[in-house]
Amino acid sequence: MIDHLKTQAVSGVKWSGVSMGVVTTLRFITLAILARLLFPADFGLMGMIMVVIGFAQAFADMGLSNAIIQRQDVPENHLSSFFWINVFIGILLFICILLIRPLVVIYFKEARLSNLLIFAAFIILITPAVQIFIPLLKKELKIKTLSKIEIAGMVVYSVSAIGLALAKFGVLSLILGQLNRSLFTIGILFFIFRKIWLPRFHFSIKEIKSYLSFGFFQMGERVINYLSANIDYIIIGRLLGPTALGFYTLAYQIVIFPLTRINPVITKVAFPTFSKIQDDNPRMRKGYCKVINYISVLTFPVLAGMLMVAPEFIRLVYGAKWEPSIIILQILCLVGVFKSLGNPISSVLLAKGRADIGFYLNVFAVIMVSVAVIVGVNWGILGVAVAILILQVPFFFIIQPIANRLIYLKFSQYFKAIESPFVCSVIMLAGIISLKTLLGNINMLSLFITTIVGGVIIYTVSYYIKDRNFFLELKSILKGS
Repeated sequence: MIDHLKTQAVSGVKWSGVSMGVVTTLRFITLAILARLLFPADFGLMGMIMVVIGFAQAFADMGLSNAIIQRQDVPENHLSSFFWINVFIGILLFICILLIRPLVVIYFKEARLSNLLIFAAFIILITPAVQIFIPLLKKELKIKTLSKIEIAGMVVYSVSAIGLALAKFGVLSLILGQLNRSLFTIGILFFIFRKIWLPRFHFSIKEIKSYLSFGFFQMGERVINYLSANIDYIIIGRLLGPTALGFYTLAYQIVIFPLTRINPVITKVAFPTFSKIQDDNPRMRKGYCKVINYISVLTFPVLAGMLMVAPEFIRLVYGAKWEPSIIILQILCLVGVFKSLGNPISSVLLAKGRADIGFYLNVFAVIMVSVAVIVGVNWGILGVAVAILILQVPFFFIIQPIANRLIYLKFSQYFKAIESPFVCSVIMLAGIISLKTLLGNINMLSLFITTIVGGVIIYTVSYYIKDRNFFLELKSILKGS
């Protein structure tokens, strides 16, 4: 059983890695092309729209998808009940978005949002219908299948969004690109499950009552967490307008690449794996430290490197019109370091059945972030970025100890897991600074390429010297042993 679980987890990490690499590359290329074709205000309008859509998505399945993963056994009748309640919620949310459009227009002071939200609302209408299938794949650690779906969905989005942008659809190209991806995902999931399990015309509220306590806290955590993560968008959009929000959105989108693509390589496998060993604290401690180590190995150098090459990166890839995003990107890279470390905490809380703790922590976070952003916005988008960065240190030392106590993890063990990535990233930073100083006034493209190559070499060599065992373990994972 233990060997089988390990094999599944290793395979899941490998396929998550493949998905991360392909999807991140496609997303990066797509964003670069769209940034050339569209304007900062278009991205700002999309940021406003996604505040509404993302908030609605937090309610989409009442938190029941993670309850399915956390429970060891879920009868098929219960799954059918989950499916139909999701469909009902999707319809309800669709209607709500249509009804609140005037309020959104008034809040953001943008009349264009009214018609755009009609198209965006269809994403919410169709998405909940498939939310039962994805947790079933995760529960059985069918990460290979999920990874293939993600890659195909990203291809659909890229082709759709770029094609529509070339046809001068403006911000609508971003919305319709997402809608096409959602429709594709629905079709492919129904096709995959046609011979495994499909929902019957069966619904019983009694069957899902026992899941609701976990689900409501999980849904509440999602809602509050979404507000915490997007309160900057909400306030910037309201007080500074779509162009300023566009500059901020681009910087934020670049920073969340490692958080939304690299981190899930590990955390996508972590929650279902932790759930299977939820009563074995020694194994959970070991697994959690391994997750933290892998995440920091990947995200620390990526974010540190981006901080150093941000000026060249923005000018070369996105163009001079995006220069106001440079300093924002550099500050948010530091924010990203803290967020990447905090990401796996939810896997521990959910595996232990303590979604309630996650909810209360996020209530605290959204209050603090709201205050910080409201104060910071007085100095523009730069003030917002700095305010969010300042909050990260107290957040870390308040929230991390709570997760540690659940699995009896000492801080010495935690810091040991991130020691090598941190030290090697600092060495890499020092090397890049020295390299840029020595190169002087060479052309921008040469400086950019040389800096990236030099940074990768410095980090890899220093990490090999400090922790050769990691490379042996990585070799073992890649071989599937």
